Amino acid sequence: MSLKRHTVSATTHREPRRCKDLRRHSDCCDTEPMRLVAMVTAGLLVGSGCAANSYKIPTSELQRISTLPPEVRSQRVLVSQEITASDVGPAQPVSETTEVIFIPEVRVGGTYSGGYRHGSGVSTGTRGGGGGVPKLSGGGSDGKAAAVAVIVLAAVALVAVAGVEGSRFDGWVRLHPMHPVHLVGKDGSQAVMPLAWIDPQAAAFTEKAIVRPNEGPWLQLERKPLTRGATYGVYGGYGSSRSVYGDVNAGPSFVIQGGYFPVQQIGILATVELMWRDNRYNGTLFESRYLAEIQALPLVLGPLHAGVYGGYGFSYRWEDTPVGTIEGQGKGNDGSRAMTGGAMLQLDLHTRIALTARMGVVSSHGDKQTDALIGISVY
Repeated sequence: MSLKRHTVSATTHREPRRCKDLRRHSDCCDTEPMRLVAMVTAGLLVGSGCAANSYKIPTSELQRISTLPPEVRSQRVLVSQEITASDVGPAQPVSETTEVIFIPEVRVGGTYSGGYRHGSGVSTGTRGGGGGVPKLSGGGSDGKAAAVAVIVLAAVALVAVAGVEGSRFDGWVRLHPMHPVHLVGKDGSQAVMPLAWIDPQAAAFTEKAIVRPNEGPWLQLERKPLTRGATYGVYGGYGSSRSVYGDVNAGPSFVIQGGYFPVQQIGILATVELMWRDNRYNGTLFESRYLAEIQALPLVLGPLHAGVYGGYGFSYRWEDTPVGTIEGQGKGNDGSRAMTGGAMLQLDLHTRIALTARMGVVSSHGDKQTDALIGISVY
């Protein structure tokens, strides 16, 4: 079957569619990887913009409504706003007064007529520190500076992505029975026909179905609830970290995540956590963690979602320590395996945006640390 056999054109001509080891550090911290991440993040901001004024009818929805009586199928149609418009041409608009024809007239040749078309810490005292303010070395300050740049860029990217996704409408609309539907077949062929005329055979052969608000009466009924798929999130708060001297204290902590939810309740994400605090010498202890994480959010109570998360990866620490001590010779910079787990809550703000809070425990550098964070997840 080809959709070209079912084309109803409001114009006399239309162009055919054209298819598209852990590294040990000595006196300084190598922050080049973090700068690279910052550059990549900045590049992701290029080209962000508003959603397109065209909406896709999911394939399953098109198949469902094609089995309904033509006179009722337009009352509630599930659509998803596109980020970039599909390559389909214009169609003859319809209005409230457009005559409804449920059984199209068939011409010779098979065409219809009249229709419309997301560590080891070393616990030692200072040696040879002397009086006055000791000279510190270890790369903690450099790591913090690079982390701040990455976090700022990640936050800007979040605003851009949330702006686009927040402007999109995913939900149910009411249309005119004769509203033009742009059908793109699995073989690349195109057709434009009224919603009331789409039969199960045409729906089964359709790869994409597009409708536009400016081509007929359009009434938004309600949004879909939170729908997870590809995801990006940034969260901030406080987390504890372990010094080479053995003390565990809290400081600012930020998490950047990206991943995918193959099902609504289960997600697989890559996690980067960046945190810092002052140590006993008023130097900077900077820690970064890189983990693979699984999230499970099976509990739903209206707009509130609850669940747990767990992750495994590596944690790297750079700490400014007095020059001349064992720690100052690089022993303050080390890495270890890291495991994390905790609870999380999400508040549904939009079909694709949620306010996320998480609290958990991290095991790294031979000790346990905690963190508590809140931020935005975009799906």
